[in-house]
Amino acid sequence: MTGQGIRSFEEPAIERREILRYAQCSGCTDEAMLGLMEECISECRSYASFSYRVSYAVLPLISCDTVSGQIDMRHMSITSRDLARNLDGCEGVVVFAATVGPGIDRLIKKYTKLDPAKALFMQAIGAERVESLCNSFCSTYPEKLRPRFSPGFGDLPLSLQPDVLKITNASKNLAITLDAGFLMSPSKSVTAFSGICR
Repeated sequence: MTGQGIRSFEEPAIERREILRYAQCSGCTDEAMLGLMEECISECRSYASFSYRVSYAVLPLISCDTVSGQIDMRHMSITSRDLARNLDGCEGVVVFAATVGPGIDRLIKKYTKLDPAKALFMQAIGAERVESLCNSFCSTYPEKLRPRFSPGFGDLPLSLQPDVLKITNASKNLAITLDAGFLMSPSKSVTAFSGICR
């Protein structure tokens, strides 16, 4: 590996349009619904205890075949045509894991039975928060990065999650764990590959 680290970020600005999109309410103008969203945002700020942290590793890109999908990053070998096309022409790869912590999971669980509409907005806020964290990490990285690509997208298997957590040391640094289906806990966590552009 050519580098490894952990970064913490200040709270990114809240993108309400993104929250509405994740809640399947894009373009919503209903005052009651917008009021419920604001109520959930306020509750999250008080009780979710968001922590914005990213654990990452920088790997050299030894080879990348867009035809076969064979990718060699020395410490990790992957077969994925979709990721190979994403990394084509790059000189290295930033592999990272990001999480906003377990607090939002507790709120989602609480409202799943008590108030499904609130649970929906809690899910959407959590998704917006972790996506904003990933955007903060990628936009402030000292080198130009390609758009991130996560396990579970395209032909990149979700079964890569254990390898990503190991490479990034995310289990130790971020307390991220996996269930039998390779889903992460805290649930509002993301793993991804971003190519370093020449």
